[in-house]
Amino acid sequence: DQLDRMKDMGLIPSFFNLHTYYWGDRHWDIFMGPERAARMRPTASAGDRGLVYTLHADTPVVPMEPMRIVWSAVNRISSGGRIVGEAQRISVIEALKGITLYAAYQAFEEDDKGTVEIGKLADLVVLDRNPLEVPPLDLDDLVVLRTIVGGRTVYER
Repeated sequence: DQLDRMKDMGLIPSFFNLHTYYWGDRHWDIFMGPERAARMRPTASAGDRGLVYTLHADTPVVPMEPMRIVWSAVNRISSGGRIVGEAQRISVIEALKGITLYAAYQAFEEDDKGTVEIGKLADLVVLDRNPLEVPPLDLDDLVVLRTIVGGRTVYER
């Protein structure tokens, strides 16, 4: 019902989905129980309602690892190996949008950021493999080969 209220109010939730990885087992076993833990960070339910949502790491609580954020939203596997809410898994493309396009939209920066288009800032990374073509469990193993900010290379492996 909170997601429905968010939609009615025009809100954009931001999910700390790495919570399922770092603390999913504790929530499952101790704090919430399986049913409630399976629904925490309900990204798929938000998407089913047509909500735009973003994904974040809550740094410095956990490391800023964008591909781990994507991995976690897609796989929802705890550090102990448990699937925490299989029904809340989202596709790789939706997870990537959650850290790029939707994040820019949430910050009112979609005219300058979020997609690779002529006239935008050209802030992007080049990965060693296509995240849409690797097995979902391998998403956090992708390597950043180059980082480009404002059209200039600021990191190259």
